Amino acid sequence: MSKIKIEALTAVHIGSGENLQYGTDFVVGKTNDDNVVSIIDPRKVLDLIGVDNVQQWVSAIERKESTSQVVRRYAPNARLEDYSKRIIMEWSAAKETDTLKEQIHDGQGRPYIPGSSIKGAIRTAILASLSGNIKDAEAKIDKTKRDRYGNPIPNGRGQIQYKADAKQVEAELFGNDPNKDVFRFLQVGDAYFGELKEVAVRMVNINERERHSFWDTSKPQLIEAISPDDKTEFQLRLNIDGYNFSQKAVKELPMCMSSIPELFKTINAHSVKLLKEELDYWEERKSLDDSDKVSLYMEKINDILAIAQNCVIGKECVLRVGHGSGWRFITGAWSEQLENFASLIVNISRPSNNKYEQYDFPKTRRVDDECELLGFVKLSIL
Repeated sequence: MSKIKIEALTAVHIGSGENLQYGTDFVVGKTNDDNVVSIIDPRKVLDLIGVDNVQQWVSAIERKESTSQVVRRYAPNARLEDYSKRIIMEWSAAKETDTLKEQIHDGQGRPYIPGSSIKGAIRTAILASLSGNIKDAEAKIDKTKRDRYGNPIPNGRGQIQYKADAKQVEAELFGNDPNKDVFRFLQVGDAYFGELKEVAVRMVNINERERHSFWDTSKPQLIEAISPDDKTEFQLRLNIDGYNFSQKAVKELPMCMSSIPELFKTINAHSVKLLKEELDYWEERKSLDDSDKVSLYMEKINDILAIAQNCVIGKECVLRVGHGSGWRFITGAWSEQLENFASLIVNISRPSNNKYEQYDFPKTRRVDDECELLGFVKLSIL
């Protein structure tokens, strides 16, 4: 196993699947003059107010009364820390209408990035780097029902149901079932953070629009995230011995997976490519934006690009993972080179695509309310 240092270059959010309610599941306050968000610990609340007052607490919740008010009623000297599961920094002011998307934590309360999330992002980078080797990829991913002339067949309501699946492409590159998939030989451990306090940030959009500013705050979402600059270590192993033993029964290992340095070179080259393409895309559009947020967004992209370009080749790389990564980073953007990208992929990925045909896809980017990026980490071999 290789020991890998992982550093959050931006805030990183991997969701637990839970949406916490303002006032009930979390409250806001101050500690040491810092604005903070307190994630409520129900057991600690019960210890403070007494089990006999559970019904009063339930009634208060039904009245939309804050848990802080309930605690002050029965334990007026209690501090925020006395009934908190954890306290995170409030980078974006919480509102009473907010829900907070919870970051995933382990049994000890530590925020972490699952090894499966890191491995998934690595797989995407490798897939994107190798996808050009696939012949007739357009036909292989298109699973739309068609007649013998290749025309899509409408359903009973006269609608065409476009379908796509990259399983055949991945099978050609990596193996056609889990037992033959070469990624079984890449073993990635979980990365447990917590050296710095987590943060609460509000996600908004840069949204390419004709009649409005590109700065779109109409669909905000408060999230809990690993703090920028937080760092830790995790284990990563490329089991070459296991591959050599099973070589006749599995797919051939791509050259970019022949060693961890080769893997890191490919990951970083992929990130650099997408970052440069992102800058080129918005360079053509920044003059159309009257909010100046596109220019700021490009500055943030440039900052990450500089870090990626300065990575030690084969020893360091920049990877994007988790919430807010955007369609291009999540998919690797390899399908954009296909001839049927606009007719197939976009129609599947963008609901009511006929309303937005004048725009390229994707036309939105998720950022926080200070135009900060999400999901970038730097990996270094120790």
